[in-house]
This record gives sequence, C-alpha cells and structure tokens, in this order.
Amino acid sequence: MWERFSFYGMQGILLIYLYFSIEDGGLGIPKAVAGGILGAYGGSVYLATVLGAWLADRLFGAERVLFASAIVIVAGHAALALLPGFVGVGVGLVLVALGSGGLKANATAVVGTLYRAEDVRRDAGFSLFYLGINLGAFLGPLLTGLLQERAGFHWGFGLAAVGMAAG
Repeated sequence: MWERFSFYGMQGILLIYLYFSIEDGGLGIPKAVAGGILGAYGGSVYLATVLGAWLADRLFGAERVLFASAIVIVAGHAALALLPGFVGVGVGLVLVALGSGGLKANATAVVGTLYRAEDVRRDAGFSLFYLGINLGAFLGPLLTGLLQERAGFHWGFGLAAVGMAAG
C-alpha cells in the first residue's frame, strides 16, 4: 500500500513541479520536455524490475531485495523533498525508479511465500495485498496533491517519503 501511495503520490505532482514556473515553485521546464522526463522515469521503473528480479533470484533473495528497495525508495522521495532543483529531481527519480523496480519484482513473490499453495487463506492474502495496492494508489495522489497545493511541492514529495517509510 505505502509503496503505491508514495509512487502515485509523487508522480501526481512531479509533472506539475517540472513545468510550473520558478515563481510558482516549479522548475520551469517546457511541458514537452517535462512529459518526456516523466515518461522516461516511468519506463525506467519497469526496466528496473529486471534488475530487481535478477538480484533476488541470483544473489540476495526476494526478502532482502524487497527490504533494501524500500529503503532506496524512501531515500529517493527524501531527495525530491530536500534537495533543491534539478539535483533533487535527478537523484530522487533514479533512486525511486531503482527501488520501485526491486519492490515490484519481489513483493508478489514474497506474498506468495506466506501460505502453502493448498492453504485456503492464500487467496485472501492476495486479496488483501491487492486491496492495499489499490488503496495506496487512490490515496497517494489525493493527499500529496492536497499538501502540495497548501504547503508546496517539497512538502508533497516529503509526504510520499513519509508514507513509504511508514510502510
């Protein structure tokens, strides 16, 4: 839940942050370039799942990669919240993409190991897992967007970091 909260919460305000004028608290990047950055970031999240799965399968195991990925995601959101301008965006997006790739590749696998295949609770476990994903994806953009509107972009990015750290 909290990974999706942070991911979609940050993504909900990132494009606006990139193209809003500097006077409005953004970076003033042309909209087409800002959209390209967001698209490249989104694609890199899914490409990073290959790395996350490989690390889990070949080196560290799913649980360790999942835990380390969560820490990397929190660091990425914290960079977006605390580092100014393009440095924060660059460092933050790279860290969030790498961490999300590791988390996406392994979260479902870890949930699958909680119960034996014949255990009747297994389906309920996956149902709760997917409920959490959808709840986080719903609440993340609403709450980070609200905080961004009231307090500024970096507060919205900070909420994404806090949400992920809470999970």
